Amino acid sequence: MVTMRDFLKSTFLAGGVAFIVGTADGQIPATELPAAIAEAKPGDVIVVRDGIYPNHNLSLSGAGTAEAPIIIRAETPGGVIFSGQSALRLRTDFAIVSGFHFKEGASPEKYVIEVDGKHCRLTEVVIESYNPKDSKKEDKWVSLKGTNHRVDASSFMNKTSRSVTLIVWRQKGGAESHVIAGNLFLGRPKGASGNGFETIRIGTSDESESDSGTVIEGNLFESCDGEMEALSIKAGKVTIRGNTLIKCAGTITLRHGDGSLVEKNLIAGKNKKETGGIRIYGKNHVIRGNAIIGTTRRSGGAITLMSGTKNPKLNGYQTARSISIEANLLAANEGPCFKFDGEMGKGKDRTEAPTSISAQGNFLSGDKAEGLLEGAEKLGAGDLIWAASNELFVKNRIPKEVTRTIPPPLNCSMVGSKWFRKRMQ
Repeated sequence: MVTMRDFLKSTFLAGGVAFIVGTADGQIPATELPAAIAEAKPGDVIVVRDGIYPNHNLSLSGAGTAEAPIIIRAETPGGVIFSGQSALRLRTDFAIVSGFHFKEGASPEKYVIEVDGKHCRLTEVVIESYNPKDSKKEDKWVSLKGTNHRVDASSFMNKTSRSVTLIVWRQKGGAESHVIAGNLFLGRPKGASGNGFETIRIGTSDESESDSGTVIEGNLFESCDGEMEALSIKAGKVTIRGNTLIKCAGTITLRHGDGSLVEKNLIAGKNKKETGGIRIYGKNHVIRGNAIIGTTRRSGGAITLMSGTKNPKLNGYQTARSISIEANLLAANEGPCFKFDGEMGKGKDRTEAPTSISAQGNFLSGDKAEGLLEGAEKLGAGDLIWAASNELFVKNRIPKEVTRTIPPPLNCSMVGSKWFRKRMQ
């Protein structure tokens, strides 16, 4: 089986490319991309000439190999600008797209970039303020279908239209194993309605009982206010690790699916209205080593265990069960650090309290000790294992030997498209 590591070793970033497809100067206009991809052989490099390309709705089909992917890149990173009514559909295996910039327009499709097939990579791509005039029109900026894709070192800024910024479509009963790493998600205003404005969504309820295997790692989310679920996880075994969320009026929500890991993320609300922490439905999740600071109770508490219904439907409310909460730092948040009975009693059917909750080695701080925990009395006998290693502090003070273990927050100079970072300074 070809691993993502093997695949990335064979990319142009590591050398080893074979042949440049193009005209005498080794470049083609974007108009010629579909034909060039159809004729390309594994290992070919297709260089798109710099320029502004309005109204290019392109569908690209071809196939590389693990050892020799097809590479499609801008002549100069950021030098190829798609504007007007432009979109890109990639239906191929083992292909890399790099250096494109979408701005000053909107997609004519329900996506700006759609990737299908297996082992494809989007890198150094920017989608900036690319919104339809009708804010009710749904357009997903990046739509991932198939398996083993990677989206990295890209920037997604100022999405105002309805629908998710980046979506993973689940395949029936199988894992996608995508990697979404090192990207910038910046500026997602609050949506006109309460649902459908996520920044990242993994799956839908229909396939939520199977595992995705997708990893969301090392991304910066800043001012992503679209809705309650800034990151909406509707699949099993998703890893959310090492991300920074700053001033996001939303939460990381494990909405459907089991066995996910939320680890070493920094959530800094900076006391902005409607900022939240982590909401947990489902079972067998691990919430470990996160820092949640200065949020304002969007999710009920900094970490909220959600109540559910008896025999819930796939799109219903699965009670939080068998959850391990370890070594998190929660400080200066409005409301409780832990809320153990999230939305209990909301509607006549929300009667099932969380069960088998284990908390150990956590550091909690607030103005005073009272109120740091809420809803524990709603849990059944033995359903909360509260270890002596948990420590509570008052006046929002936590010892330096604890706070120095928090990694510094990611910022715009560290993530996203490298060529675009200088333009943001």
